[in-house]
Amino acid sequence: MSRTDHAHSVADQRRDPKPFFDLRAGVIWFCLTLISAACNRTAEPPVTLAARVSTSMPTITPRIQPSATSPVGFSSVRPVDPSVSAILEEVSSARLVESVNILAALGTRHVLSVQDDPNRGIGAARNWIQAQFESIRESHPEKQIEVWLQPFSYQWRIWEIAAQNVILRLPGSDPNAGIYIIGAHYDSIGSDPFNANLPAPGANDNGSGVAGMLEIARIMAGRTPRHTLLFVAFSAEETGRQGSLAFVNDYLRAQRPPLDLKGMINLDMIGGEQGERGTREPRLMRLFSGEPNTSPSRQFARQLWLVVNSYIGDMNVVMQPTEDREGRWGDQQSFTAVGYGAVRFIQGVENPNLQHNQWDTLEAVQEDYLRRATRTVLAGLLVLTESLPAPSGFSLRRDSAGTVSLNWVVVDGAGGYLVLLRTENSILYDQVLTLNGGSVNRLEWDRFDQFQYISMMSVDSAGRAGAASPEIMISRLLSP
Repeated sequence: MSRTDHAHSVADQRRDPKPFFDLRAGVIWFCLTLISAACNRTAEPPVTLAARVSTSMPTITPRIQPSATSPVGFSSVRPVDPSVSAILEEVSSARLVESVNILAALGTRHVLSVQDDPNRGIGAARNWIQAQFESIRESHPEKQIEVWLQPFSYQWRIWEIAAQNVILRLPGSDPNAGIYIIGAHYDSIGSDPFNANLPAPGANDNGSGVAGMLEIARIMAGRTPRHTLLFVAFSAEETGRQGSLAFVNDYLRAQRPPLDLKGMINLDMIGGEQGERGTREPRLMRLFSGEPNTSPSRQFARQLWLVVNSYIGDMNVVMQPTEDREGRWGDQQSFTAVGYGAVRFIQGVENPNLQHNQWDTLEAVQEDYLRRATRTVLAGLLVLTESLPAPSGFSLRRDSAGTVSLNWVVVDGAGGYLVLLRTENSILYDQVLTLNGGSVNRLEWDRFDQFQYISMMSVDSAGRAGAASPEIMISRLLSP
């Protein structure tokens, strides 16, 4: 991240006369209702998909009610898969803290630091991360897990730097499903960015992100996601995100046929709840995605937000309307710059006094916060990568009597569907309708045209909703 213009804290944004997101009052009410439900965890049993929904699922009451003549059942209760909770419990605080401690104990991971000392410098960090990936691969010999280094070089000021990204590939069960990337940078920087000899332990920035990525990789390697997963430890983020640029340009875009990237998740500073002047936000994370509101990144962020806030009750993920904090950067920007959907998870508040200096030590990381942050990201990845594909071929039709019907192609194995509706300026979905029955392929409703965008998710037999279809303008669907 850059060293210029520290980000505003969440508290400062709340005092700003401009709202967090340029939303209307109804959408703000929508968000507050969700947060309250997620915190209280007292949701009523769902009307549809009842046998597949946890009673702890948060609920949303639609602002616009479906008509009574709807031919299929509907509910404002979102389905969830109860088995996800047990998987999230596999996240280990001990392993997370151990990973952060090992990386911070190397003293510095500056790109100009020593490459061949086993106990200090960026070379030792690279070797240790590669060893962790190799350990994951060796623990699952039945799977075609691959681990490799991606070398790259770049010029920074007067220096010619040779660096390496570290990559683990976990193949999915469906080679046509596409890929997701989970990344975190492993380099660090000190109070003088050009002095590689200064202490730069980088415990939170970004030992915490690397630790979270490794923990998620360990858990996902024991499962069989439908999508292929790439876990990437980027070098050289602090000097201008050269590592992620090299990965995007020299690897990702060089593949033939092109890889179908469904989304990239950047974990950068996810270990601390402490802000400036003693402020603390122990249950807050921020989710950044680039403009415009219809961009692949924003659409990906909306899906993650919906999933995370359906499964996680001890962390409130707040959507941000920008790609990153003002004057700062993150590796997700290397992906969005060429049109891929990419987001950044980061802790809720920051303390600049604990960044890019000798004070970013293990004491700057809160163990419980890091575990809950890792569980939050794992929930989003787990649900989206192991679920059914989204419905295809959906359309809106208006008959001669003015009745509007939504139609789609039935998805094999589906137990139901979610209809996601959004007004033009809403950063979140304004309304989520749960429809029961995998064979259902039609919904009549007289209020579709009160929204501007629509997309859908399939719900599997366990109650797990998968990735959403791309948003489509409702007016375009209704055009003659």
